[in-house]
Amino acid sequence: MADGMGAYSDLFRVGNSITGLVGVGVGALVVNGMEISQNQGVTIASFGLSVMCFMFGWNAYNDITDIETDKSNKPGRPLPSGRLSLDEATIAMRVSLFLSVLLLLIGVVNLSDSVIGEEAIVSIGIWLLAIFLLVSYEGVRGSNGLKHRGFAGNLAIAAAIGMDVLFGASAVSGTTDPRVISLAIIAIFYSLARELIKDIEDMDGDIDRNTIPRSIGVDNARSIAWIFTMAALISLFLPFIMEVFPKEHAILVAPGGLLLMLVKSKLFLGEDHVAQRLIKRSLQISMIGVIASAVITG
Repeated sequence: MADGMGAYSDLFRVGNSITGLVGVGVGALVVNGMEISQNQGVTIASFGLSVMCFMFGWNAYNDITDIETDKSNKPGRPLPSGRLSLDEATIAMRVSLFLSVLLLLIGVVNLSDSVIGEEAIVSIGIWLLAIFLLVSYEGVRGSNGLKHRGFAGNLAIAAAIGMDVLFGASAVSGTTDPRVISLAIIAIFYSLARELIKDIEDMDGDIDRNTIPRSIGVDNARSIAWIFTMAALISLFLPFIMEVFPKEHAILVAPGGLLLMLVKSKLFLGEDHVAQRLIKRSLQISMIGVIASAVITG
């Protein structure tokens, strides 16, 4: 039983999927601070769980469609290793996607008492756009998605991550708040840098994908990844310079910025895995700083 649960946990990438739930909460907190009503809390929780369940399903679908490449890149994954069958993974995917839709409907009805209300339409629109981006990235069976087209695939993933934050803000009717828009832009640049470095890591096994490192070479790809890392650094501090957040609160995200500065040396040494982990950790620390600023200012 424990081994079976572990296989499903790996299929769903539970750790990464929980970040989707957290992203929704971050979007709401940046807009409203700690002033969250009970009704808003239910909507935020429903939206966050909807995103998490969708990511469960999408990760399962990703493994289903990538069985062959995972045999080379990630042979320990549940499907290529035989820990789960294709039928078991397919059922898990369908159940997760059903729960995602159900939780979305619970959230939007709680938000505006109607699935055709203006606030509900905004939330559903963001959810559908994020799904469109992820499906476009993965493709449907029989056709290649954007993940086979280099930068377009990286951009689709990054945009979907930015939409997660906006989705959380929609739970408190705050999608146009400059603070949450700034946060979405930060997340997009961070994600672009990290996705490109992950493509470098997987280059040998991505024989059927026209990724940037396969197109222009590893060294050039690392240079582009560093450019996106610098764009992430600029986007991190620009909202404080422009006083979207108080200038003095820039110190709250400074530790995250310092971690980003370490990425260049890791790329230069070819330590790609360490570089992308630094970017991930920097984003996590920076988000804590942004949340703290939003809570302090109310």
